[in-house]
Amino acid sequence: MSISNTPENSKSPEEYIAEIKKRRPQDIHCDRILVPTDGSGQAFKAVGEAIHLAAVTDAELTLLMVVDYDSEVAAFEQVTLSGYVPAELTVAAWHFLADLMHVIPPEISAHPRVEAGDPADIIIDVANEEESDLIVMGSRGLGTLGGLLTGSVSAAVLEAAPCPVLLCKGMPDDWEDDENYLPQDE
Repeated sequence: MSISNTPENSKSPEEYIAEIKKRRPQDIHCDRILVPTDGSGQAFKAVGEAIHLAAVTDAELTLLMVVDYDSEVAAFEQVTLSGYVPAELTVAAWHFLADLMHVIPPEISAHPRVEAGDPADIIIDVANEEESDLIVMGSRGLGTLGGLLTGSVSAAVLEAAPCPVLLCKGMPDDWEDDENYLPQDE
């Protein structure tokens, strides 16, 4: 939509502003924020952003880790295991999220969730199921559990999500690179 003065559009910018000000105020709320993470630096930065948003909006956080067995277990292992799903990956995801929960201030309501499957599909399904108002995620993850959130995952989520998606770029200040966290001296 262009607001230039053309014969078919003779309103000035001031007239548009006046018209917008006459509109009924919109109800903007954010009660539930979904935060998919894979443990990468960009995903951790997204967690920080989600914490700030939850503090401002009083939203509840869902920290989601998706275990993609297809990318974690080699094809040969899948055949020789006769469909056995390695519980170790799920247990590791729960341990990671339990540690991550300690980063969230106690006044912010949050819960962890681990699911197995295709990361983009699971993120979209969980956003629908939990009626998320916002998804906050890294734009590209290459984390410790095998890069569960890649650029293609964030693009797929952005395309099919039932709610707005905030993609966080860059790394937190306390990360050396995508896989090396620099612990702060206490």
